[in-house]
Amino acid sequence: GVVGAGGAGFPTHVKIRSRVEVLIANGAECEPVLVTDQWLMAQHPREICEAIRAVGEAVGARRLVFATKHKYDEVIKRFKPFLNLDPPIELFELGDFYPSGDEHTLVHEVTGRIVPEGGIPLHVSVLVQNVGTLLNIYKALKGSPVIMKHVTVAGEVRSPGVYIVPIGTRAIDCIALAGGATVEDFAIIDGGPMMGRLLGSVFEPITKTTSGLLVLKKDHPLVQRRTTADMAEKRLALSVCCNCRMCTDLCPRHLLGHRIEPHRAMRAIANATENDIHVLAMGYLCCLCNVCEAYACPMGLSPRRIFEQFKARLSSEKLPQIYKASPEKTLDAYEWSKVPKERLAQRLRVSQYLLPKVGEPISLVEDIKTVFIPMKQHSGVPCIPIVQENQHVREGECIGIVPDGALGAPVHAPFDGIVKQVEKDKVIISRS
Repeated sequence: GVVGAGGAGFPTHVKIRSRVEVLIANGAECEPVLVTDQWLMAQHPREICEAIRAVGEAVGARRLVFATKHKYDEVIKRFKPFLNLDPPIELFELGDFYPSGDEHTLVHEVTGRIVPEGGIPLHVSVLVQNVGTLLNIYKALKGSPVIMKHVTVAGEVRSPGVYIVPIGTRAIDCIALAGGATVEDFAIIDGGPMMGRLLGSVFEPITKTTSGLLVLKKDHPLVQRRTTADMAEKRLALSVCCNCRMCTDLCPRHLLGHRIEPHRAMRAIANATENDIHVLAMGYLCCLCNVCEAYACPMGLSPRRIFEQFKARLSSEKLPQIYKASPEKTLDAYEWSKVPKERLAQRLRVSQYLLPKVGEPISLVEDIKTVFIPMKQHSGVPCIPIVQENQHVREGECIGIVPDGALGAPVHAPFDGIVKQVEKDKVIISRS
C-alpha cells in the first residue's frame, strides 16, 4: 500500500520498476511551517538509510544520495553514522530556498541534469523518493502496510507539532489532538501554505499523502486567496496586470530553461488570446509551486490560478503537449533568483507559526476511535472494498484492493475494529 507520501500519491511499487543511475532521497521539505519530514528524519535515520539501499538495489542505481537542507544540522548529525555503510550514501546539502524539494529543481541541484519539459526525473535516469515514502518502504519490507501518517498540525492550535494518526482520521479530530483551535472561525489548509488546498469540510480524512494541516483564521490572506472565484481572477488579470514579468523571472521551471512564461498567460487573458495553443500548452509545464502568486507578483495576481484553468482545459479537450524540449542549461538568473524560505514565510504571514527543526512526534493513536478511510488515496483508480458491514477486521488487514490491471495501491485497516459502513468510495471502521 505504499504510495508517494509527499505528492500525488503515485504507487511506489510501479515507480521502482524502473532502472536508473541515481536515486535521490528527498529530505528538503521546502514548504514553510511543515516539519513532518524534518522530525521524521531525526527519529528514523537508520530505517530511511536501509530503505535507500533497498530501493537503490531494486532500481540498479550506482549513486545513492540523501538530499536535505544544510540548515537541518541535527538531522545531518543523526544520519551521518548510517551513510558510510555498504553501499555508501552520499550526503547532499541543499540551500534554504523554495522550492528545493520540487523534483525538477532537486534533480538539477544534485546531478546538474535538467528534466525535459513536461517530463519526469526518470527521463534523465534519476529516481526521487520522499523520506516519508522511504520510511513506509522500510516498514513494508518488515511486513507492515501503510496505516499511520505523520502530520504537522500547526497554525491557530494550542499544541502545534507533528502527530502520528491512523489513516482515515478526520481533520477536526487531528485539531482536537493538538489541543483544539484557538479561534472560533477558522479554515484548514491541507498541506503547506504554498501548494496546500483549502479543505471543504473539517470532517475530511487524513490520507496517505497528507503532510500537514494548517489552521488559520478565515480572514487570513491565504484563506481569502483560495476562496477567490476563477472568474474574479480573470477579471483581475484583465484589469490590473502591469506586464512587469516578475512572475516569469522568478518561475522555477522557467529558470530551469523550460518555455513557460506566466506573464504571457496573463497577457493572453487581457488580450483574449488564450486560445493560442502556444500559450495554453504552457499549462502542461506549470508545477503549481505558487511562487508567481505568493511571492513574485507585486499586484497580488495569480498566474497559477490561470494555469490551473489552462490545465483543466488541456485535459478536457485532450489538447497536445507541444513543449518537449530538453534544455541544456539553466538561465543565468537561476542561482540568484531562488526564493529564501524565511522571507517567503514572512511574505505569507505565517512566521508566527514556525516550529522547531527537530522535535518528538506525538502518537495519540489510541485516542482515535473511528476512521473514515477513502478508497482512493493515490494516483490511478479507486480501490474496491472487500469487507462487509459488521465484519471484524485486524490491524493491517486489507480492506480495499486495486482492480486487475489498474494503477493503484491497496488500503488497510489501521487498527482492530468493526466495519461500521461500506460505501463505494470509503470504509468506516470503529474500534471494537
